[in-house]
Amino acid sequence: MHPRDSAPPPPPDIPGTAQAPDTARSSPRVLLINPPLWNPYAPHLAVPLLLAVLRRHGVAARALDLSAETMRLLLSRDGAGDYAAHRPQTLTGRTRDQFEAARSAVDRAAAFLRSPASVEDVDGHRAATAVCHAVLDGMAALTPGARLSFDRFDLRHRPVSSAQVMRAVTDPVHNPYPHVFERVLVPRLRALPDLEVVGLSVSADSQLIAALTAARLVRRERPAAHITLGGNFVTRIADRLRPGHPFFTLVDSLVCYEGEESVVALVDRLLAGRTPHDVPGIVLPDGDALHRRPPVTASLGELPVPDFTDHPLTDGYLAPGPVLPVIASRSCAWKCAFCAIPFASDAFRMRDPEAVVAELDELHRRHGIRHFQFVDEILTVRSMRGLARGLAGRDYRWYGETRFSPTIDRRLTDALYAAGCRRLDLGLESYNQDVLDRMRKDVKASWIAPNLDALLASGISVHLFGIAGFPGEARWQTARTVEFAAATLARSRERYGVPDSTFGIGPFVLDALSPVATAPEEYQVRLEPPDPGEDLQMALRYDYVGPVPRPRDAEDRDIAARADRILSGSPDSADRPAEEVVFLRADSRRGHRTAPPQVPCPTPHWDRMVLRPADGWVVRLRDGDRTLLYEPREGALFGLPSRLLDALPGRAADVCRDRAERTLLRAALHHRCLEPADPDARPLTSATQLAGDLRLRLGPGTRLVHEGTDTFLTSWITGQRLRLSASGAAAARLVAAAGEAADSAEDTDGDGGGLGWAELAARCAPGSVPRLRAFVWRLLIARFLSVETPDRSAHRVAGRR
Repeated sequence: MHPRDSAPPPPPDIPGTAQAPDTARSSPRVLLINPPLWNPYAPHLAVPLLLAVLRRHGVAARALDLSAETMRLLLSRDGAGDYAAHRPQTLTGRTRDQFEAARSAVDRAAAFLRSPASVEDVDGHRAATAVCHAVLDGMAALTPGARLSFDRFDLRHRPVSSAQVMRAVTDPVHNPYPHVFERVLVPRLRALPDLEVVGLSVSADSQLIAALTAARLVRRERPAAHITLGGNFVTRIADRLRPGHPFFTLVDSLVCYEGEESVVALVDRLLAGRTPHDVPGIVLPDGDALHRRPPVTASLGELPVPDFTDHPLTDGYLAPGPVLPVIASRSCAWKCAFCAIPFASDAFRMRDPEAVVAELDELHRRHGIRHFQFVDEILTVRSMRGLARGLAGRDYRWYGETRFSPTIDRRLTDALYAAGCRRLDLGLESYNQDVLDRMRKDVKASWIAPNLDALLASGISVHLFGIAGFPGEARWQTARTVEFAAATLARSRERYGVPDSTFGIGPFVLDALSPVATAPEEYQVRLEPPDPGEDLQMALRYDYVGPVPRPRDAEDRDIAARADRILSGSPDSADRPAEEVVFLRADSRRGHRTAPPQVPCPTPHWDRMVLRPADGWVVRLRDGDRTLLYEPREGALFGLPSRLLDALPGRAADVCRDRAERTLLRAALHHRCLEPADPDARPLTSATQLAGDLRLRLGPGTRLVHEGTDTFLTSWITGQRLRLSASGAAAARLVAAAGEAADSAEDTDGDGGGLGWAELAARCAPGSVPRLRAFVWRLLIARFLSVETPDRSAHRVAGRR
């Protein structure tokens, strides 16, 4: 997975590629800390970058990823046992047995998660993750009011209130950090006798209690040291702090916004015994007031290569490698209504692509790692083009986040894949143009499907972010987004052979620094008075007082009628691996040949075939009078009446009581949850198998839509929308007309007729038949068309719901 052969040495003028020898050997005077809980799968970029800045300026500094060290201690047999032994609470009965069983296996489980084998062994990864979660669940049971997971530690004291945070710092019963930090932080502090400055980087609210708990121990061990807090979350709450705020009993200053300029200025002044009042972005007590200094914007052209040498890259993170963070830009050039990023950071700017490539070369030279994540808020098309040029020919793999654009096409996506891109996260948010417009996304819905098709066709997996319930969005509009995303994931697997695409949707949260919060009347929002006790709360309560759109046409009404069913089955991200793991998994499959896509083509009298559950759908979960078939590799579910499943293997004609049950079995056959016992009854696996006696119809829920001079195929079932060329539109009209003619005749079930493949091909010039064959195959894979044998059964294949 991670070959460690050396890359060519970087050019000598790369900034930050070397450390002064005397700096590396000097007794450290500065310590930079990343407190828990941050991502346990990879290091955060802030501390390694600031460490590189300080060392380039000759400062003897060290770094401590306290988040990684915390997880490494707790997810170990001895660490978990020590935690349990020193708690006032005890575990009893089944809870104790489960904890002890998991504790006995946790060392092996954590080691497996760090190994390359965990990437491709999906079931093994789930099992190892379950062991680690069981250990954390046991420790949560020993910590009243706590919920501990890989993502965050939620404690009884919440970081929305300064008073609660201060109570947590001195509460070892409800706060696990004092116990952990005595073992992983205090020994580090005692080994640094010359320590004068300690900086804690707080990027998220989940780190605040841990950071101040650590500050309290630093103050105890090194009372003369200057303690400063920085990071994105500190920047967001700094304006809410007033003179005399209790946080300043634990820390001496805050550093807001970007820290590259500020940390050097702060350390220079403190080590020289001077006042830090003129440090950019600083906030510190000054008598009865708080002194605040405006920040400065860091120059990305002068950034050194991040220094990860103090980080436990070999055994400190729960993913192999790990995947190292890098940046190609900072902030975001767009101002979406729901997002506070541009309003809590400096101006958007980009790095020179050559500098980014040189940085990856140097990180590979130092650590032998070839996998990277771009942690930019947004990778613009311009950035991606520069990366595609600069990284071509290098054996690196990377992923990042971008946005939909009319300029994302196959030429770009093929170049990105060739340059090592294996995954991109995209802000879908909504698949409704009016909602996108209210969000001020500056995205056209018509760009979305073509962008996704281009990425998937190039072999790049995608993750789609969704937002449910933006002010003014109707429930049926959220359902359209969920249905489109589910269809995209199915298309990713079945049409493009890219099984690692994912989707996540969460409720809209009104951020206090977002445009909606600063101008609520423009979004027909009424803000509720904040709770006086929640002085650090960034998520505001509100009421939407405007109208909710009603369905406007047949397609909208169809979505609205199915909204409850769609949303009740929306994808659940609880069991989805972390994005670093999904990215590594996508890369590990790059050389694997995927099975050709299959199109169900039932033989005549399909209901007389003996059917059985398909291989892989082996887990059966009873749910009342229904049974859910579970396919563990993709986490897919398909429900059937238990009576029918218990009757299999069997023939539909024998086991089904009515037409509805026959249709359900045929849908299960279509989705390959069931398969014929006869090995000769196979679906089509290639466009070349299209033969003259096969008949084509528009798929279930599919219709032709004409908009001006454009023609589209749209599916009410999958939410897909495909713009057709003139020749493609002509072919689709022929197929649609044949189906309509059959429906208007005596075929009341709507199953006869259709257009024969040979008849359609005969209407084309001979040289056009191969392109027509490829076009029809594409429509079949996307379920815009269905294909049948001439002597069809009474029920056509049901569409995916």
